[in-house]
Amino acid sequence: MSGERGRPTRVLLSINFNHDGSGVLLVDGRIAGYVTTERRSRLKKHPGLRDDDLDELLAQAGLRIDDVDHVLLCNLHTMDSPDIPTLHGGDLKETWLRFWVNQDNSLVDLRGRHIPCTVNPDHHLIHAACAYFTSPYESAVAVAIDPTGCRSFVGRDNRLVPLLHNFDAWFNANVAYTEAGRLLFGSGILGAGKVMGLAPFGRPVAPVAAAVLDGLRSFHELEELAGAGACTVTAGGRRLNATLAYYVQVGLERQLTRLFRELHAASVRAKVAPVLCLAGGTALNAVGTELAFAASAFEGRHLHPACGDDGTSIGAALWYWHHVLGNPRQGFSAAELMYGVRQYTPQLVRRALDRHAADVVVERVDDHAGRAAELIATGAVVGWFDGAGEIGPRALGHRSILADPRDPDMPRRINAEVKFREDFRPFAPAVLVERAGEWFGVTDSPFMLRAVPVRRPDVPAVTHVDGTARLQTVAPGDNPSFHTLIAAFADRTGVPMVLNTSLNTRGEPLVETPEDALRTLLGCGLDHLVMPHLVISKRRPR
Repeated sequence: MSGERGRPTRVLLSINFNHDGSGVLLVDGRIAGYVTTERRSRLKKHPGLRDDDLDELLAQAGLRIDDVDHVLLCNLHTMDSPDIPTLHGGDLKETWLRFWVNQDNSLVDLRGRHIPCTVNPDHHLIHAACAYFTSPYESAVAVAIDPTGCRSFVGRDNRLVPLLHNFDAWFNANVAYTEAGRLLFGSGILGAGKVMGLAPFGRPVAPVAAAVLDGLRSFHELEELAGAGACTVTAGGRRLNATLAYYVQVGLERQLTRLFRELHAASVRAKVAPVLCLAGGTALNAVGTELAFAASAFEGRHLHPACGDDGTSIGAALWYWHHVLGNPRQGFSAAELMYGVRQYTPQLVRRALDRHAADVVVERVDDHAGRAAELIATGAVVGWFDGAGEIGPRALGHRSILADPRDPDMPRRINAEVKFREDFRPFAPAVLVERAGEWFGVTDSPFMLRAVPVRRPDVPAVTHVDGTARLQTVAPGDNPSFHTLIAAFADRTGVPMVLNTSLNTRGEPLVETPEDALRTLLGCGLDHLVMPHLVISKRRPR
């Protein structure tokens, strides 16, 4: 298929204008550039894309705006979250890059160029496309779940078509989860992950019957149920109803279990492989999806690391490339899906260090992974900055805070002195893939999107109160330096994993640049920041 200028369509620019704003440049079906707006603006959940972000995208891909053949404008004025004005005092649309779309939505004027465009491809479709088209499966059922609904699709080769099932007639736990996040933490889009961490603390002595939960007809009824003899957790001077979080989580698990069973039956009728591609913000609830998948007859699953709206720009570009243009599927490595394109040169690191020379001490080392392992094994909390930033919300060993998983006091210390967040928030283990089976019984969780029981008692810092951990399995081919670090820690301690959490503090997006990392080191209780061949520490006052 050729673009309006008579040349083959090779370069796609796709932009998500909803919260978790992002942009991608797809060249011949491969990701040549990717940005998440909040990582560069430092405003959490920043919607849309700014001019500066487009400059960065083009620079990553080595392209000019003249090279773009088609633009996808996703979630444009259709999916606005009320949480953005609450977080930032406005919707932030004034920060967006300037563009104009013609009356029939077929051309966009971007930087003086008239480029063919697609406006607002279906929201759940592009969620599902992100999971399906990056999966290893030739066919699958794909489902996208977020607070706006639950939609399913059948994928065959390079096509993705909707399943005509009205799951929204009964699937409402996604809405309840958002309401609980807003009630308990003031934000649906920021609070959902906290609800999942709080839920195990609210387990009542005598849980209500499943039929009672199924019979609830409103969130108000759920509040009343959870208010009777509630277990509470104090955080930030507030008493949080953990029993409400527990019931919301149980409701989600029950509905996901029913959903997965019905989707498997649909896969049989559609004669596609018994595998599931899962997307949408609800897919980040690893506790619920793990339980539901185990209860289903599906034999395989795939999730993209950017399950939320930050992945819709990728999904839209892949949908257009494969489904609309008819191009064949291509495989993706885990590393391609986990990490972006932007690398920070030693020169850029040096400039950031020069700006903070009065406040830091820099140690040059040959083996920075081994040195980091040594520091962690002796009790230090270490920031780890290596390579391009992560795609999606999880820290996957490029922008991480690392610590000793054996220390039972480490969660309290990091939550209170480093992250400045609620003390019930759990931490993840990053484990050598070749040793994951003996500790967790699974070996396929590269994106930290599975929550499984911890089989041994030796790692209390990464074992949540319910006995599970949301783990990342680390393969040498995906992240060589991080694998080397964990192996070095295992050599010293016999434990083949480290505690891993995101390199940021409360209210901040995940660190992106060397400057961001240094500011984080200086603004919290981190002991050291490790970059390639550098160990950076705060200069002690005389």
